[in-house]
Amino acid sequence: MPRIKWLLLFFLLWQYAGAEAQALTDSVKRVCGTTQLQQQLLRQSPEMKLKFEKVRQAAQTLQASRTKARFAQPVTQIPVVFHVVYNTPEENISDAQILSQLEVLNQDYRHRNPDSTQTLPAFKSLAADTGIQFCLATTDPAGNSTTGITRTQTTETGFGLNDAVKFASWGGQDAWDTQKYLNIWVCNLESGLLGLAQSPGSAAAIDGVVIYYKAIGKYPANPNQDFLYNQGRSATHEIGHWLGLEHIWGTNDNDCEDSDGIADTPNQDDATGGCPTDGTRTSCSNAAEGGDMYQNYMDYTDDACMNLFTKDQAAYMNAIISTARPGLFSAVSCANPLRADFSASDSVIVANEEVVFSDNSIGVHATSWLWTFPGGFPATSTVQNPTVTYQTPGKYAVTLTVKYGAYADTKTKENYILVTHADPRVYPNPAQNYITVEIPADFDASEVLLLNAIGQTVRSGVPQNALLQFNLAGLPSGMYYAKVVLKNGKVVLQKVMVIK
Repeated sequence: MPRIKWLLLFFLLWQYAGAEAQALTDSVKRVCGTTQLQQQLLRQSPEMKLKFEKVRQAAQTLQASRTKARFAQPVTQIPVVFHVVYNTPEENISDAQILSQLEVLNQDYRHRNPDSTQTLPAFKSLAADTGIQFCLATTDPAGNSTTGITRTQTTETGFGLNDAVKFASWGGQDAWDTQKYLNIWVCNLESGLLGLAQSPGSAAAIDGVVIYYKAIGKYPANPNQDFLYNQGRSATHEIGHWLGLEHIWGTNDNDCEDSDGIADTPNQDDATGGCPTDGTRTSCSNAAEGGDMYQNYMDYTDDACMNLFTKDQAAYMNAIISTARPGLFSAVSCANPLRADFSASDSVIVANEEVVFSDNSIGVHATSWLWTFPGGFPATSTVQNPTVTYQTPGKYAVTLTVKYGAYADTKTKENYILVTHADPRVYPNPAQNYITVEIPADFDASEVLLLNAIGQTVRSGVPQNALLQFNLAGLPSGMYYAKVVLKNGKVVLQKVMVIK
């Protein structure tokens, strides 16, 4: 072959390879179809703009009222059904991959994701437990038992923005009752889409979330090792849309004039791609607020670089559930439709200090509460979030029973409240094998030392929750001193006798 033809062939092959590489690059760039979907819906039904605006205003009004009242939102458990719609065996993803996705959602929405430690310092105080978690449905709309997963083989090779995947007549799977379930369709999304979601207020038949099958779950349950979006964050992102959140930069690209409507997310001009490694990035004069919050789940960074929702995003999503998706409160299709849980404003206190208890029960929202507080005043309560006073030092259990219709659950936390004495105490005294040093709750102790009779330090430590235990192994009998050192420089000594 003449040299010119070889050169021409090489050039064509190079051009083809470049085009293929570009196509591959484009295909893995994060693309969320929610904004396109909403704009398409508004073109088809202009009246939906008013409906979406009413939904937004109702949620904002409730969010504002709860903020003023310091409202404590119980944990909401949302039943989920995954509709796997597949054409090839690869698209028929495993149960393990779906369970992995559920785990990611619960970690991300409860702020229990291991990578939360990587949140930029400027935003750590804003990161929130949304109080929202997810479970596979155990009963279907007809009341029959289910795994929470449906599987539908289709002749369609891919799906897009036309909602066909949500209708059996179009090669997909019909939605379950969208008032009571979060429907997640898993399929081969085309045009590089990783996911899309219907906004609150959309028609019931199409309400839910669609996720590209390769983006479901976390590696290794997600077998797509080299895929940038194999950590399950596409579903975290799209469910954020389903619960009313917009992209963190708003609806306009390269524009500082709009916003996502959330107070504690700094305004930024556009999406952030990839995985930034250069720390703070700024736009829209947001340097004083910490810069672009590109680690937020509602940005466009790679899965491995997303790690937080903010407190105001959490409050808004909960307000959307209360106003636009209230049917989720009465759904009883999870394995544990109601599970009692609670927390206290402080579990280590001094005598006569008030403790505020918060109902953190998970699942359907309870309609009645019964608290018991041995050693507390009052000793019982039927309000959701009671205030209790403890007058006598000691350790006390707390029990909460919650009910919703025929569903009830009880949670007891033994030795949950520690009421300390006014001065440090050491027990047992005399001691043989160990001693416990109890520090008054209002003492700000920096360390505790155990000294022998001639003042030498033989043990030391920092108290946790007002308590510190010393092992006495190897120490001879005799008189010792527990030395409590306060951060203000004050020192308190307590004698202790060791008898072997």
